[in-house]
Amino acid sequence: MSRFPIIEVDEVVDSKVKAVYDEIIAELGFGIVPNIFKSMAIHPDLLEANWKKFKATMLTGFIPRTVKEMIGVAISQANNSQYALNVHLHGLSALGMSEAVLQTLVSDFDACPLPEREKAVIRFGLLAATKPLELSTADFDNLQTLGLNLGEIYEIIATANLFTEVNQYTDAIALEIDAL
Repeated sequence: MSRFPIIEVDEVVDSKVKAVYDEIIAELGFGIVPNIFKSMAIHPDLLEANWKKFKATMLTGFIPRTVKEMIGVAISQANNSQYALNVHLHGLSALGMSEAVLQTLVSDFDACPLPEREKAVIRFGLLAATKPLELSTADFDNLQTLGLNLGEIYEIIATANLFTEVNQYTDAIALEIDAL
């Protein structure tokens, strides 16, 4: 059971929370407000700030959303963070990723049938999240050799940062996995 209340859409009384929920439903693409945001509704300003960061990181930019979701899955699996792992695997499925790719993504990443560029991006994101002091010039150069520019590399690091926060938050409050 979550250590913070899950404030459902029909229970919202605060106008700022309602506006953020409406935006999440409209822009996230799944027609729901995930529990992570429902648990933040007890503090409308932080809910709004966290949604804006999530939206800017995951829903905009040069790196495809599916790749960012896969970075999140890799980080969540490494951190044994079940909320984000399950929610983002479901998100990838809803975005059209095949079950075969999803299975190998979590069971045998090296065998996962993804292009080498995407695998390199996911590995870099995982390293940025779990061992940031081990990132080297060679790691950055490798991504640039694969055609990524500094703006795209920044997005990978921002995505790693976001999922590190998501894992920490959802684990700290024992957040219940959404009924998807």
